[in-house]
Amino acid sequence: MNDALKTSLASIASITEEDWELFESILSTQNFSKGSSLLREGQICKGTYFVTKGAFRTFHLKDGNEIHTAFYFENDFVRDIESLSEGTPSKVTIQALEDSEVTFISKEAMFTLYERAPSFQMIGRKLLELMAITERRYARLFTDFQPRERYEYVLKHHPELIQRVPLQYLATFLGITRETLSRIRKRTR
Repeated sequence: MNDALKTSLASIASITEEDWELFESILSTQNFSKGSSLLREGQICKGTYFVTKGAFRTFHLKDGNEIHTAFYFENDFVRDIESLSEGTPSKVTIQALEDSEVTFISKEAMFTLYERAPSFQMIGRKLLELMAITERRYARLFTDFQPRERYEYVLKHHPELIQRVPLQYLATFLGITRETLSRIRKRTR
C-alpha cells in the first residue's frame, strides 16, 4: 500500500511480512485539498497521519494572529500529541498547505496493533522519541538563537521550509515579523 511508510518504519525496527500485512489492514488513505483542515482547534485528535504527498502547517491563534508551530512534508508523521494522548480538545489547527494525501491510523487501531504485533510497540516508542527530539530542537531555536541565526538554521537544516512555506507563515514560526524576515533574507543572500 505505502512503500514510503514501510521504508520509514523499517528504518526503526524490522517488521515481519505478517506484521506489515496486519498494519496495512488497519490503515486508510485520506485526501485534503489546499486550505482544508486535518484537525481544527477544539476537535479531538483521533490518530496519527503519515504524509504521503503534500504539506501541512500547525498553528494556533493568539490575539487574532496565526502563530505557526510546525510544518510537515512527505514522510512526516502528523498529530497533536497532547490531544491524542489525553483525549482533550486540540489547541491547534492542522491545515493543508498544498493538495495532500495522508495515510491514517486511529488511536484504537494502534493499540490493537500493539497487542497483536509487539514489534510495533517499539516502533511507536521510537517515533515518540523522534517527535520529542524534533520539538525540543524547535524550542531551542528560541533559547539559543537570535532571529537571523534562526533563519540561517532553517536555511541550512530545513530548506524545504524556505521553498514551500509562505513567508508570513515562516515568520511566525521563527518568532519574527514578516518585515524582519524580509530584511534578514536580503542580508543573507
